[in-house]
Formats: sequence, C-alpha cells, structure tokens
Amino acid sequence: MQNTPSTRKQFYFLTFTHTVLDSYATLLSHLLPLLLTKLVATAARNSFAGTLVSLYSVFSSLGQILFGWLSDRVRTVHFLTFGVLLTAVCLSLLGLAPSKLIVYLLLAVGGLGVAAFHPQATTYAGALAAEGRGLGTSIFLTGGNVGRALGPLALMAMPYRFGLASLAWGMVPGVIVALCVPWVFRDARHFNVSIDGDRDVGSPLPPLRRGIFLPLIVLFIIAAFRTVTAVGLESFLSIYLDNRDYPNQIRSFILALFIFAGSVGIMGGGWISDRVNTYVLLLFSLLGAPPLLYASLHTEGLPFLVFLFLGNVILASSITINIVLAQMMLRGRENIASSLMMGAAWGVGGLLNKLVGVLGDLFGLPIVLDGLVMLPLLMAPLLLILRDLPDLSKAPK
Repeated sequence: MQNTPSTRKQFYFLTFTHTVLDSYATLLSHLLPLLLTKLVATAARNSFAGTLVSLYSVFSSLGQILFGWLSDRVRTVHFLTFGVLLTAVCLSLLGLAPSKLIVYLLLAVGGLGVAAFHPQATTYAGALAAEGRGLGTSIFLTGGNVGRALGPLALMAMPYRFGLASLAWGMVPGVIVALCVPWVFRDARHFNVSIDGDRDVGSPLPPLRRGIFLPLIVLFIIAAFRTVTAVGLESFLSIYLDNRDYPNQIRSFILALFIFAGSVGIMGGGWISDRVNTYVLLLFSLLGAPPLLYASLHTEGLPFLVFLFLGNVILASSITINIVLAQMMLRGRENIASSLMMGAAWGVGGLLNKLVGVLGDLFGLPIVLDGLVMLPLLMAPLLLILRDLPDLSKAPK
C-alpha cells in the first residue's frame, strides 16, 4: 500500500477540493436570471429570487451547525466525500429542473452537501497548515473563493452556448474529486483538530469559559449582517445587471470579479491579522467597505468595477478574524465555532435576503441595494464590546 500523502499535500488537496466544491456552490447566483425567466412572472422576480437564496442558505449555511456538532463527535472523511458529491450533482442538475418544486429539492440536497463539507474541512485546514492557523485558514478560504469566482465561469460556458440542460455535464469534475477524497484522507482519523493540539475528537469536551457569550454573540451578529450585504450583492447584483441588459457572459464576469475580490480580502486579511491590531482591522472592514460599494452602484464602466472590487476586498478582510477569534473562544469546539461564523452567520444573512427580494419588488432593486451596502456601518458600534478580545497580531508565532 502506498504511504499516506504528506500533511502539506493533504492541506493543498483539501484547499483544491474546497475550490472545486465552491465552484458549484456559487452557481445559483449566475443561474438566477435564467431560472427566473423560466419559472416565474416578471412582477415577482426579486421576491422569488429571495426565496431561492433563503432556501439554499437554510440548508447550505444553517445546516453547518448540525454538521459542525456532528464532526466534533464523529470522525469520518465522508463528511467531505459526500459534501463534494451532493453539491456537484445537485447544483449541476438545476438546468434540467422542470418546476419550482424540483429546484427547491435540488437546492436543499445540494445545500446539505455544502453544509457537510465546510465545518470539518475548515478545522482540518487549520490543523494541517504548516504556515500557521491564521494564514492556513486564509489560504483554505481563499481556495474556496477562487472557486466561487472562477468555477462558475467555466461551468456556465456550455449553458450560455448550448442551453441550460447542458449544465448537467458540469458535475463530472466534482464527482471525480469526490471519489479521490477517501484515498487522500484515508488516515484522517489521525488528525488532531484541536486548536490547542492537545485534544482528539471523541474525548470529553472541555467546559466553556465564562464571559465568552456576549463577545461571541457580537461576533456572530457582525458576521451575519456583513453576510447580508455580501450575499445580497452576490445574488441580486446578477439580477440588477440583467435588468440593465448586460449580456450573460459580462454579467458572470462581473460576479466573478466581485467574488474574487472577496478571496483577495480573505487572503489579505489573514496575512495582515498577524501584523496589525485585530480591533483596528475589524473597524476598517465595517467602515471602509460601504462607501466604496455605494459608489460602485452609482458609477459606470471602469470606476464601477474598481469600486466594486475594492469594496468587497475590504468587506471580506475580516472574515478570517471572525473565524479564528471564535475558535479561540470555543477551544475544544472548533468545528462548532467554524459552523457558527461560516454556516450560521451565512445562513441568517441568506435568510434575510428574502426580505431584500420582497423590498426589491416593492421599491425597486436599485434603492434596496443602496441600503444594503450601508448595513456594515450599523455594526461598527458593536466593536466596543470586543475591545478585550485577543489581538491576533500579538499571538505567539
């Protein structure tokens, strides 16, 4: 039998797997205008889009709470295997869905695949990374965001040319990667995923420290409302551009640019978090992004793209900080911490986008998007409660 791949190779394969999975996980944003044209009347487009985004978020994001809890107690590589498989198959079949009910079913099952993968994979990435947990987590998250940005461009090439039904062929790469996962991680039971490196999965959980609940709730609220803005723009920007008669390929390119900006922000935020005061970075993220995103919605051409890109870079720069701070507060429960900051926060953010859709039908999408990008400003005062949290830039290297 061949030796198990080295820790470094496992880390890079896990990051690549995240790239592949998130290539499928972001397909809905690109597909929304096409699905809306196929399935719903024009007058209810935004509301139905909000329903799809909310439903997908319930399963793909809020479902991570369940899988985070399970993966802190059950060690199996198949959270990763079936996560990739279900996501690739179900999201690729959306183009064949003949009715709203089938779309709902595919989004629910595909969302469960996303939920099964992320909590365990995020914690494994931090444990496997030779570069250090903060930077390693950023590299892993950046791999996912690169997939979110570039993957749909490749997967949507055939549907844009040959019709929605051809999207089904796009599941092939995901199925192949899913089949490779059990081989690469066949000794995954040996991973020690505790942030302290002293507890194996299956041992009794340590008691929670006192005084963590209020800061943890504040971190969650900040993450959730930041996500309302990020998911809202990612989902409704596609419809907004379609309403302005942007060609499909250009619309997908702009979405890819927006999502890629998030990957730059995550990677940069992880690197800077080891060098700059954590509190200052969180404040900069919440105060710096809204003016740039607002400016993007009121400009055209190159300024539109530049403001959109820079706004999301700054907005996403605090994502890694949220995750690592939560893991530090919930030592011994790192999978649950990951699921709260990624799954639950993104789930609540996605659910609130149902309201964005309803308001878009009532008042017009441009007005609603103007308000949406200003939400992070409202979260900035909450940072006063987080002043006593650890400064990651002063953590032992």
